[in-house]
Amino acid sequence: MKVCSQRQLKILKKLLDKEYVTTEMLSNYLHVSDRTIRNDIYGINELFPGLVIQSRTKGVYSDDLESLLQIIGQSDAFGPKEYTEFNVLKQILSTNHMDIYEFADRLFMSDSSLTLMIRSINQKLQSASFKSRIRRKNNTLFIECDEDEKRRLLFYFLMHEYNDHSIYRMDYQSMFSSVDLSSIREISIVFLKKHKINIRDIELISFTIHVALMIERTIQGNSIGDIETVENTYYVGLAEEYLNLLSEKCSWSFNKNEVGYLANLFAGKVLLENSDQISELETLVNRTLHDIKDAYGIDFLEDMELKEKLLVHLVGLNNRVRHHAYLNNPMKEQIKIQFPILFDISVYMADQIQEYFSIHLYEDEISYLTLHLMGSLERIKKKNSKKVVILSPLGESGFQYFSHRIQFIHEYKINVIQIISMQEINSVYQLKPDLVLSFYDEVHIDGIPVYTVQNFLDNEDIENIYSLLNVLNKEDCSILFEEDLFFAGKNFACEEDVIHFLCEKLKHKCYVQEDYENLILEREKVAPTAYGNLFAIPHPIKREGIANKVAVCILRKSIEWDSQKVKVIFLASLARKNNKNFEDFFARLTDLLSDYQKAKKLSKVNTYKEFMEIFLDKKYSL
Repeated sequence: MKVCSQRQLKILKKLLDKEYVTTEMLSNYLHVSDRTIRNDIYGINELFPGLVIQSRTKGVYSDDLESLLQIIGQSDAFGPKEYTEFNVLKQILSTNHMDIYEFADRLFMSDSSLTLMIRSINQKLQSASFKSRIRRKNNTLFIECDEDEKRRLLFYFLMHEYNDHSIYRMDYQSMFSSVDLSSIREISIVFLKKHKINIRDIELISFTIHVALMIERTIQGNSIGDIETVENTYYVGLAEEYLNLLSEKCSWSFNKNEVGYLANLFAGKVLLENSDQISELETLVNRTLHDIKDAYGIDFLEDMELKEKLLVHLVGLNNRVRHHAYLNNPMKEQIKIQFPILFDISVYMADQIQEYFSIHLYEDEISYLTLHLMGSLERIKKKNSKKVVILSPLGESGFQYFSHRIQFIHEYKINVIQIISMQEINSVYQLKPDLVLSFYDEVHIDGIPVYTVQNFLDNEDIENIYSLLNVLNKEDCSILFEEDLFFAGKNFACEEDVIHFLCEKLKHKCYVQEDYENLILEREKVAPTAYGNLFAIPHPIKREGIANKVAVCILRKSIEWDSQKVKVIFLASLARKNNKNFEDFFARLTDLLSDYQKAKKLSKVNTYKEFMEIFLDKKYSL
């Protein structure tokens, strides 16, 4: 059965209410970007061709109301409440044994469909490093684990399956039949304020969900057993007081062991300073930033604000993971799509952090590292200084005006080092500027870019200079590709087969070492490289290539890659030496992610020349 995502169903329901709906209206309603809405509409039309029609002037609409009603009706009958993996897991955990045939009948599913869903759940448990699995014996389903583990399983699935929920609304309420999330949230806010504990909105939602699962499991008769509890008396005191408050406000009674469960939860949310830990983490942050500078050529070492924020983040991250107080990030997918290089650096950081703490990080936590890097990169850009020489017939008389006019061009700080005349033009080689601004026409200086001023440095000139500086900061990525590393019309069954094929081709040309394939597969375990819009960019966590190259494979039929459809694979060999060509490469991939039509066009090419022209947006000569 074809199943839409929850957000896609909300779009379809809006189309029932109105004749036309704009993407702007839908993005405001669902709290996502216009691009996400467009991708959802493409996804709907892939499942149900022609269901949603787009008008350039009026927005989107559907003229097939019968199909709309049928699809929405099916979603209400089969889920998302009863049909999702979360609810399947929840119902199996609610009893010691579950007959598979009776369960399938209750869900209006065939036993084979239920078996496939259970297989999917078990694969996700494995990828998230859980030891528990749904077992089947004599047509009976069961999970063998303690109550603490069961709650962690439920929390993980709830937060990850419903990762597209708005962080501003308690959309999770539909998943709880006997608990009012709003009441728990209000009780928690009052309690946290009383104790002067400040947590972010997303952490408050995480805390509320944990408490709701505790209450619902207790109501169902599933109290926590003896668990390893944090020894700090501060956390235990918070847990006892909070549990008494819950009992008083909501007339619930709890097993005393729930104090230990809550104490661990508070330990994951509330930070206490530990000087020894801080010192060790400072060393980890500095070492990791040094490695990033060597591997990626981006120097974050001078950004003290980043170091302080990473330090605080790592203390909280370590507490959260050790006490199973997981934190989801509803912006994760957008971060991955819009900032692929920074997310890639975050995966590299996560690898260091995992090794140091001996913990496993989910993509949600990794994407929070990306947010810190995004802020730092903006601060670095503001300090980005460029040396400029001005070639002018006015001589030094215009120095003060010109220097002031172009002192800052967006994130670039401009340092006018000298104004020279045409008679002194040869001196420009000693000055070594990044750019020459010329008030003379048709000036050419070998090896140094020249911008010809059109209107005495008006706003148009300023924007043109800015565009040129951006181009100069990047190098054309075409050098990364080779015709004999381009393969179209191939058929593979899975991502591992494609990765093996392309790695063998790169090894044959001595661009990568023998273990490159294993390094890529290790990266896929940490954070899969399928970014949406039909393509994936497999590469290792660290820059382990011998040469900077990209092998490309375009499949005849798409394959499933971490639940994404993929037809175009860019397998990157990243050498340790810094290479600005990859900045242009990743920038073009980012554009590709926001342009589904271009991505689809790229997925249908048959020749290397056609591929290069579409990817580079220009004519290409072999």
